[in-house]
Amino acid sequence: MVTMTSGEHGSSTDTTRRLVLAAREIAPLLRREADAAERDNRLTAEAELALRGAGLFSLGVPKRFGGHELSPVGSIEVAAELAQACPSSAWVVMVSYITQQVTGSFGERALRELWDGGPEVPMSGVFASAQATSAPAEGGLLVTGSWPWASGSHQADWALVGVPLTGDPGVAPERALALVPTSALTIEKTWDMAGMRGTGSDTLVADGVFVPHHRLRGFADVLRGGTPSEQPLYRIPPGSMMLMSAGPLLGIARAVMRLTMEVVDGGKPMALSLHARLADSPSVQASLAEAATLIDSADLHLRRSAEFIAKAAASGTTPTLVERARVRMDAGHASASLRQAVQTLLSVSGAGSFSLGRTVQRHWRDLETASRHPSLNSGLAKEIYGRALVGDARPVSPIV
Repeated sequence: MVTMTSGEHGSSTDTTRRLVLAAREIAPLLRREADAAERDNRLTAEAELALRGAGLFSLGVPKRFGGHELSPVGSIEVAAELAQACPSSAWVVMVSYITQQVTGSFGERALRELWDGGPEVPMSGVFASAQATSAPAEGGLLVTGSWPWASGSHQADWALVGVPLTGDPGVAPERALALVPTSALTIEKTWDMAGMRGTGSDTLVADGVFVPHHRLRGFADVLRGGTPSEQPLYRIPPGSMMLMSAGPLLGIARAVMRLTMEVVDGGKPMALSLHARLADSPSVQASLAEAATLIDSADLHLRRSAEFIAKAAASGTTPTLVERARVRMDAGHASASLRQAVQTLLSVSGAGSFSLGRTVQRHWRDLETASRHPSLNSGLAKEIYGRALVGDARPVSPIV
């Protein structure tokens, strides 16, 4: 039996199709390296080399620097494909893509420093600035601080981190994003989670690192998105780019669906029943239908919003608060749907799925961890969207 959920072979650009195929070609290696990545709390050198060689660390780099300048829809498709082999690899690539997209709206001098030497430049980004300080210096700032949850920190050549700008005493400082080469930072190993262990989301640390003015951009400007003179991808504000976080989750759910169907198609009997095969059970049939539809629903919502934000950026229009809130809602809904789908599928294949030797249990832990990322909080998304729907403009989140 062949099972496929919608969107896996939907309409794609030539670039997206080529990158999906590249991800598929390195999938066997990523699967082989996944156990070591989980053990070591970071991607292996072999996995990193494969991702670089496949061109997957230049997804968000402008075409004029040799990058792919991949659309939001394309990034979701590529991340979903990668996640079927290694969710941690997919997450690291996704974070690099989003960070490159934000960086693409910086000035020309900063962009040339990053990409004149080539587009394959992995990036990590932590936009919070609560644990950072800055002091004025000639031509820029001296930055000291730490930034936890820096996914892909061990692969990144550059980091985009939040810093407070110096201001008047007694006045809350404005915030900025600072581009810093990771060679100027150290990594404190703090990442030890039940899932997504291979992302290496450790803590970046700076001690008096100089950041020139041209590698700083005010956070308020970043939130508004890019300027009309830039390519459409770099006009999309970060609140809408949070949608991309759901791409790896989509791939995880597809992988669990495939693994579950292998068990069902393999003729496994249903324990403590008279069904000779799981496939003969009406409850199993109903569960499979429910899970497949939940995965399809997530895919359709993500695609809807990804296409919307790309079209809005291309036309130069500014989405309304309701429209931006709906993008957040689509991400939260997709996250909840995919988690429910995987829970349903695990009940189909039974307790044996949780054997530590089974890939499916790692996918489950990865999904349960990643789906609780703040950008995918379905409860917060409902608050944001519901408030916007009734015309209440009071902010619920600083990033919408």
